Amino acid sequence: MLPNSKDKERMYSEMYDLDTFLDEHDKVQHAPIDNLSCKREKIVVALMFWSDATQLAAFGMAKMWPIYMLFGNLSKYVRCQPNFGAMKHLAYIPSFPDLLQDDIKAFYHKWDTQQKDIVTYCYRELMQAVWKVLLDNNFLHAYKYGMILCCQDGIERHIYPRVFIYSADYPEK
Repeated sequence: MLPNSKDKERMYSEMYDLDTFLDEHDKVQHAPIDNLSCKREKIVVALMFWSDATQLAAFGMAKMWPIYMLFGNLSKYVRCQPNFGAMKHLAYIPSFPDLLQDDIKAFYHKWDTQQKDIVTYCYRELMQAVWKVLLDNNFLHAYKYGMILCCQDGIERHIYPRVFIYSADYPEK
């Protein structure tokens, strides 16, 4: 139900229908811009991230851990079609070298009792380092002030990227 309304129902079926998206849209309309004379339309771009370790071969231990990005502004009916190309590879999370655990074991005397916690910590720090590269100062500037892009319809708009979803499998498990 909508606030102060007893007769209307609201359906949530897309990212852009959510209260959080609409609230962010309202905030973006009042956000500062670099150029005060800019009269372009301000819009929120809902970023959705997803990652999961992927086995590359039926035999052996070759694997990768990609990070994918989708735009929540697209309808889920378009976004979920594999042939549409809506999912973009954003980055690959590197693997630790095989010898890392041997090196840590030689360095740290409590390895035998704390191995699981140490490996979990290393993976967590690796993830933070990858996201620090992805969400760099350029991204933070675009988050705060937006960026001007020419959209598919040929109209230039002031785009404000916002992270709405990050879904991931934990590599340490």
